Amino acid sequence: MSTSATTPEELIALLCAKATAPPTEASLLLVRHLQCKQSIAIARFVSDAVDRDSADSPSLPAPTELLPPLG
Repeated sequence: MSTSATTPEELIALLCAKATAPPTEASLLLVRHLQCKQSIAIARFVSDAVDRDSADSPSLPAPTELLPPLG
């Protein structure tokens, strides 16, 4: 890996190349998923269920082995 500095012109060229490149298959799949009405509805149901569950039950304290010592 080289540690040479990139010039502003090189950065602009790189960004232009990225902006004009076709989207990857993963990006297209993600866009399709985020636009799917069923995916949106399921996400809303899960979010509502988590909100209801967290409102009904008290929060559990963190285990002491995860807490740093105070001294």
